[in-house]
Amino acid sequence: MTNSEPWALSASEALTKFRSTELSPVEYLTSQIGRITSEDERINAVTEVVEEAVTSAREAEGFYAHASNDELTEAAATRPLLGLPVIAKEKHAIAGRTLSQGLIHERDTVAGADGAIIARIRAAGGFVHARATSPELSCATVTHSPMWGVTRNPWNPELSPGGSSGGSGAALAAGFAPLATASDIAGSTRLPAAFTGTVGFKAPYGRIPGVQPLAADWYRGDGPMARTVADTALLARV
Repeated sequence: MTNSEPWALSASEALTKFRSTELSPVEYLTSQIGRITSEDERINAVTEVVEEAVTSAREAEGFYAHASNDELTEAAATRPLLGLPVIAKEKHAIAGRTLSQGLIHERDTVAGADGAIIARIRAAGGFVHARATSPELSCATVTHSPMWGVTRNPWNPELSPGGSSGGSGAALAAGFAPLATASDIAGSTRLPAAFTGTVGFKAPYGRIPGVQPLAADWYRGDGPMARTVADTALLARV
């Protein structure tokens, strides 16, 4: 991306600016949410914006504003996502929020705990600021569902962003976040990455923790998406 707005920065670029206080996590988050507000009606990639993200961004802003060099070095090692907003595929549970997986009859189901990758993102200093669409039970190569309708490709709304992590791919390509969660059995991360010009990684089985009982399936796995290889690796390591 060549846009000069904060939302166009990669995660790695944003972290560098956070550490130098050239950019605050609050400014970065505000730019991402503004982008969602202006563009998502066109592509329909976001199921909801998570309001608590503002609190997390403010806490990160306070840390960067007063941290010593030693504290910054320690944070880079122990909280490598500090201050970064992440789009979460809706199937990745967030405690206290709905977990429908695109099924209308599950629209009132509420998650009792964070999914494994959500918990690790939080522990690394990142936070979920929005959730992305998927087809029912994440079982399609397009991202359509009766629950959320049709998600479109931001490069050309007449085309699909692929599936099942098409909401994550479309959101990344549209500038809604620098990082996103995804999942893959037979291409559900890799197809959206290919269709939207982003990067998706299906790790070897067991490399990234899943949630039972689906984690027992050797063919599937949760994983990272981003707009650059470096950012995808950053999230994969977390």
